[in-house]
Amino acid sequence: MLQDKETPVLDEERLADEIAASIAEEEEAKTLKKQVTDLIDDARNLALVEVEYYKTKLSVNMAATKRILAMFGIGLICGTMAIIALILGLLLIVAEYLGPVAATAIVTGTALLIAVILMKKAINAAKKLPLDENDA
Repeated sequence: MLQDKETPVLDEERLADEIAASIAEEEEAKTLKKQVTDLIDDARNLALVEVEYYKTKLSVNMAATKRILAMFGIGLICGTMAIIALILGLLLIVAEYLGPVAATAIVTGTALLIAVILMKKAINAAKKLPLDENDA
């Protein structure tokens, strides 16, 4: 008599397939969420590293730029001194006609020589600055 009754039989194979499908969907969703989170983290890390790179590059260039500007400034001052010495020397030459010519030539020549040397060094150092990414 028990055999005449219809008892619901669990289809274990179908149940296993449904469970496996739902687990796969959940894992795929978790994986996609994790991938998006990782992508955002990677983008954030890349941005931080890029900012740090450009800060370092700027600090290196700033130190070199300060040194170059100091040399250029000293060269400019020496050039100005040479012009002043030349003017004063011309005044002395005109006033005395021949006496202070040698002194004026020595002072003016020395100041101009220093100015030219320092300005050439500053220009050469400025040309070597790695301002472009391809030069570094």
